[in-house]
Amino acid sequence: MLSDYPIYFDDAKLFSPASWEESYSVIESTNQTEAGTDQIIVTRYDKLSVSASFQCSSRWAATFATFRDKDSIQVKLYDLKTQDYKTRTMRIRNFKSGPEKNSEKTKGTNGLYTVSFDLEEF
Repeated sequence: MLSDYPIYFDDAKLFSPASWEESYSVIESTNQTEAGTDQIIVTRYDKLSVSASFQCSSRWAATFATFRDKDSIQVKLYDLKTQDYKTRTMRIRNFKSGPEKNSEKTKGTNGLYTVSFDLEEF
């Protein structure tokens, strides 16, 4: 079951995201030969990019902001190809956060937040 594979940022176990979309890109160089054909050199096949969104308490929003300020984080997540965990070195970009409407009176937190960001693999 996928619920047996929660996402980790460094050693922090995350809760289920509101949205999580993965895309993989191929890193390649294309050169034209003297004969006019393309010569393609593939450097890498599975560079991961993720768009994520979380609905969370102010404490978790602060935790995500701490990860945002790091140069890189270790993201441990389920890999579809291997059907097991895979750890990738990634960075957070395009971080956005905002309070949920009428959440300022929620007990035990300084409001509820929607936090979204992109993860880019090195």
